[in-house]
Amino acid sequence: MGRQWIAAALLAAGATAAFAQQAQPDFSWGLSAGVQHRTLVERADDGSRLVEESGPMLRIGVDGRFRFAGGGALQLDAGLASGVLDYDGQTQSGVPHNTETEHRDLDLGAAWRPWAPGPWGEAWLVLRGAQQRRDIRSTPTVGGLLETSTLLMPGVRWSHEFDSGGWKLRPSVEWRTSIYHRLEIEFGGLFDPADIDGGHRNELALALEGSSAQSPWSWSLAWMHARQSASDRQALFRGGVLFGTVRQPRIEIDDVMLRVRRAF
Repeated sequence: MGRQWIAAALLAAGATAAFAQQAQPDFSWGLSAGVQHRTLVERADDGSRLVEESGPMLRIGVDGRFRFAGGGALQLDAGLASGVLDYDGQTQSGVPHNTETEHRDLDLGAAWRPWAPGPWGEAWLVLRGAQQRRDIRSTPTVGGLLETSTLLMPGVRWSHEFDSGGWKLRPSVEWRTSIYHRLEIEFGGLFDPADIDGGHRNELALALEGSSAQSPWSWSLAWMHARQSASDRQALFRGGVLFGTVRQPRIEIDDVMLRVRRAF
């Protein structure tokens, strides 16, 4: 845990130092829009599937990049994604339960490239904050559930740019791990709201972006693979009286996204 906080502190310190090196860095920015398909699976301790949610989400984003005289760079980005997914699962008593889930993701990111790109590519330190809202809709027989996860995830990224037949191709690999995860659960009035420590999450993101020479437009295909451990059990209350315990099971998330971006 200490090393992860150190990585986050180094990113913040590097960003400050980069601005100090050059008062007027070169700046560019862009807007993007895309569609992604999400598959979310909850699993029991024995690995059996409890819930599967799947469906499309729309995503919009904005990003900016500062390039400095020494070859370093600082990139900032923000994104919002939303969609309604099919929910195939069961209640806590094991009764089959099918409904819909509304997902809404808000994420903010920063990435610092300490050195100029080399023949081997570019090395980045990244820091991402995310708030993910998961609203499981109620049915005439089963109540709904609202989960809001707030995460902070430092990590590293490798990327490279090369020309191929008049196109610029930019593959990238990014890995992130959570150092903070808070989970808020609302039970639709059946129990008191719960505020618990969420499970540890690791994320791996692969992407390939391409654009034709001199064009401000680019296209990218990306895959994000997240694995999150089960949370610890915590007390569950009803009207302030202890009722039992609650926890979030293991979660697997896989997103595939096609995106178009316009640079400015």
